[in-house]
Amino acid sequence: MRKLYTILCVLALTGCSGFLEEYSQDKAYVKSWEDLDELMLGNAYFNPVYIQGGWWSQGTTGNFYYPWIHVLADELQQITAETNFGQNDATFVLYGYHTWQLRVYEDPAGQRTWDDGSDFNHLYAHINACNIILHESLAFENGATEDLQNIRRIQGECHFLRAANYFMLVNFYGKPYEAATASQDPAVPLKLSNYVEDLDYRRNSVAEIYNQILEDLEEAENLLKDVKRKSQWRADINSVRLLMSRVYLYMCDYANARKYAEMVIENGPRLENLNGFSGESFLRPELSELIFSMGSTSIFGSVSLDKENSQSANDFRISDELYAAYDAVGGHDLRLQHYVTRKGGTLRYKKLQGNTYSTPEMSDIFIMRTSEAYLNLAEAATCNDDETSAREALKTLRRNRIETAYATEDADKIDALGGKELVDFIRQERQRELCMEGHRWFDLRRYRVAAKYAQPVNLVRVVMNRQEGRMTWHRRFTLTTDDPAWVLPLPKDEIDKNTGMIDNPRNERSYETL
Repeated sequence: MRKLYTILCVLALTGCSGFLEEYSQDKAYVKSWEDLDELMLGNAYFNPVYIQGGWWSQGTTGNFYYPWIHVLADELQQITAETNFGQNDATFVLYGYHTWQLRVYEDPAGQRTWDDGSDFNHLYAHINACNIILHESLAFENGATEDLQNIRRIQGECHFLRAANYFMLVNFYGKPYEAATASQDPAVPLKLSNYVEDLDYRRNSVAEIYNQILEDLEEAENLLKDVKRKSQWRADINSVRLLMSRVYLYMCDYANARKYAEMVIENGPRLENLNGFSGESFLRPELSELIFSMGSTSIFGSVSLDKENSQSANDFRISDELYAAYDAVGGHDLRLQHYVTRKGGTLRYKKLQGNTYSTPEMSDIFIMRTSEAYLNLAEAATCNDDETSAREALKTLRRNRIETAYATEDADKIDALGGKELVDFIRQERQRELCMEGHRWFDLRRYRVAAKYAQPVNLVRVVMNRQEGRMTWHRRFTLTTDDPAWVLPLPKDEIDKNTGMIDNPRNERSYETL
């Protein structure tokens, strides 16, 4: 039997509690919808991680969910202070991802520092939990009305979570969606059964994965449309529709992307207004526009925060490119106070703060907010030849982000935009508004192949190493718009142990010595 699902279906789920281990041998442990709900919360949702100290110093276990997503694009850059760089620092642990290496799991010395299969396994473990719960829920469909309502809610949440996990997988390990090639482009294996299968698994196409994502989301919408929201930590109808809007936008189905974005704007939570906002952290459980969040944050200890004791010469800071993006149409952007700041000579991250390295109650890699709906609507409307609606969506969002005294001036500048200039501004606004929430890498990937207003994207990365106060090397890496490294390699263990799994093409990464 191939390792992929032998491990993921049998072993990966037992780490959360003894409940699943016993359940797998005796289904009598699932006696009610409450048992299924417990099973879902513990195994289908992303789990919070409680670690005191930086995640990068915890070895190669990969307990956090894909923290490398923030260093793939252009949101962060290395701090280059006059100090030593240890081989357990975040810049070394994530060196392979940060510089788009063939072997993403290796540090500059070629030593393995990260388990490149951990996130692959985590996501499939959650998918398999959804498969099991959906199957077992069928036995409760003839129960009392209240029980049936809860079973329908659990089923809806599971369909959403399965779609969300496949969405992450296809965008990590498959090419961005292009209608002309999606049915041939390989993505990841698709598994919907609730049991281990003795099969030689293959990679399903990008189109097949996206079709399954949409099927799951449509089913989730049907099941959750009349269900009252339980909390921001549980998927609801607005979560479903926002993800549908995002998926359709990635597929360049602009009409549907707009349709679902408008539903979220009409029925979802209202935007937070930064005028008058005085909280320490913008991303917090009380955020008015928060729709859904799961998992925890992995940025503390690896990114310079807006705290006196957060300066670290070994790690990352907000990039010059991200900081400069807020000046695209002039100053007075309040996000320069609440998202990113300049302090002590260093660009720092402020959007999500915390007193410990881990803040389990808020995620930096899976969080959904109403502001994304406005941005999805603006981009979809522009690409569907309705620039008026696009500008109105932009102005509404920015009225809540720009100092009130300059709102009219800002609106006038937006009204002057059209065509490619308008699309460029919308994409810059996504960069500003959704920074450090896991969107940027995916957005840059899809911009390169967009059905309308496609744009080349080239990234440059400069990294260096100092030992005992002396620079030992200084390198520049470039990722061109047609480089195969826009798609991550499949985990090494999967390629080694599954003969039917063909890896994504990827080159040895060359560099310029500075």
